[in-house]
Formats: sequence, structure tokens, C-alpha cells
Amino acid sequence: MAFSFDTLVSDIRQAAKAPDAEAAIREVLTAAVADPAPLIAATPEDGEDEILYFEDETLSIWRCRFHPHEAIPAHEHKLKVLIAGYAGGETSALYRRGPGGLEHIETVTARAGDVITLDRDAIHTVTTEGGAPSLAIHVYLGPLTALQRDLFDPETGAAVAFSMESFEAMKRPV
Repeated sequence: MAFSFDTLVSDIRQAAKAPDAEAAIREVLTAAVADPAPLIAATPEDGEDEILYFEDETLSIWRCRFHPHEAIPAHEHKLKVLIAGYAGGETSALYRRGPGGLEHIETVTARAGDVITLDRDAIHTVTTEGGAPSLAIHVYLGPLTALQRDLFDPETGAAVAFSMESFEAMKRPV
């Protein structure tokens, strides 16, 4: 049977009903990205970079494409997120709030075949590894678009209310 994002979304939604939803979702994502070729084939090379496939009060499912040589501004989700890479490498520099602004804690990369987790209090910037775009499925354990959350000014580190307009304006070349 050919891969379809609709089927993947359905499988994730079913997994979210399990007693250990996070583990069940991770299992679905791990199986999906074990062979990334069908996901890559099903992803248009042009079009939207971030597509929301599903959202309710318990779950948000996105497909995200990040481009090389572009830094996504520091932002928070306020939700745990599982990131399943299926092309390129999506690198997250993780931060925490500190007295002088954001303090870097670690850097993690989701490469094709990897499933990583960012905790609900994570603040991160995103870049790609190498010269190709990264592609990943992001599964947030809650309603991402319904939350008030912050972006962080790349010059000052000051928190500002998240909006798509501010998010786009704060993207920077690497």
C-alpha cells in the first residue's frame, strides 16, 4: 500500500488514544520514518513549508520544511513535541530563560529516521544541517495554535507574543 499523509495522521490520532499516548505516537512515527523514501515522494518540492494536518484539544500534527541558510527564531511551544525527521537534518538549539536573556543548554538534530522529543518548556531555534531542506513530522501533545506563547527577539532576547507575522519577520540568514 502506498504511503499517504492522511493514513499517517489517522494512525497518529489512533495512537494518541493509547494509555501511554506518547510512546504509542513515537512507535507510529518511528515506523513511518524508518524508510523515509515514501514520505519524501509524497511531499511536494514546492508549496507550503508548514502544513497543519490536524489539531484538537489533545494533538497537533504538522509537516515542516526548513530551508538551509535560514534560522528560525527562538520560540516556545508550551507543549511536548515529537519530531520525526525524514529528509535532511533539523537542528534545534535549546535554551532556557535566564537572568540575562536566553541561555543555551544543548543542541539536538532530527535526521532522516530519527524521532526526538522536546519537552513542554523547551525554547529553541531551528536551522538545517547541510545544504538541503529538512523535512519532518511534528506532533505536539496539545492544541499548538490555541496557546499564547512567545518568540524571542534575535537581537535582544526579549520575549514577544508569538504571531506568524513576527515569526516570519524574525527569520534570519545563517
